Amino acid sequence: MPYCFDVRFRTPRPIDANKLEEVFNPAPFKRPLRFYRPDGMNRHDGWLAVESCGYADFGEAVASGALLQVGLLIAAAKQKIGVEFYLRGAVKDLHVYPGGQFELRDPGLPLPTILSHHELKEMVGAAVDSATSLTANQRVAAKLLNDSFFKMSPEASFLLRVSAVEALCPQADQTDAFRGIVNSVLASIPRDAPTPDRDQIEQALKRLAARQSVRSACTSKIRQLIGDDKAKKFDALYSRRSNFLHDGSGRGTLGDAADAALEIGLELLLADIAQSAAPRPAAE
Repeated sequence: MPYCFDVRFRTPRPIDANKLEEVFNPAPFKRPLRFYRPDGMNRHDGWLAVESCGYADFGEAVASGALLQVGLLIAAAKQKIGVEFYLRGAVKDLHVYPGGQFELRDPGLPLPTILSHHELKEMVGAAVDSATSLTANQRVAAKLLNDSFFKMSPEASFLLRVSAVEALCPQADQTDAFRGIVNSVLASIPRDAPTPDRDQIEQALKRLAARQSVRSACTSKIRQLIGDDKAKKFDALYSRRSNFLHDGSGRGTLGDAADAALEIGLELLLADIAQSAAPRPAAE
């Protein structure tokens, strides 16, 4: 029995067409993909769907649907539109079912602005043409960037975008030389220092000796992939993030920071994906 998959998604912007129908035949997929606006959905919510049928088994349909989701995440982030998949949490956001059967679902609450037919076709077309695989961290970063386009405060959008960068920047182990310096500092703590103070300092230094800080990991990765200038800009953004979270300063002034964090986050994500996809040199 052939299988189908159905990916449902919406954008933060309203749709300007009640009827929407387009068929794509992209190389990465074995079967055609039908992009449409499903009947029975709450049209004020702007839910859309891409369906494809004729897959040999359940696993092949799941893999193809997941490939489309990745393409949508990347295309929507690049076009600064944003997508949200239906559903989240305990319910999977990819629906796979035997051909000829379909479970009609009505996703819930309306979203509060118009996305043209051309823009939608362009986004889905880019998604199906450029579908690729993502690492777990790249997928987290892509979802956070897409989430940040939905209605929220500039402060929340800024924090999501900084978090997307953090997701792409694993903390490396410190070098032996660095650990040696930390051990020297540990040894210099006065013996008669109050125990609570001594314990707090020792724990902080031991964490520092184990691996680099999140901030250091981010600036290192950004410098490596997209340049020193972007690393310096992100470091300044990270200071604003810390000031906002820990001191409460900056509320109402972070709109420009949110825009800058998006540009760096998106550029870093695409560079990281390109690096992951690049062929590794053969071992000698």
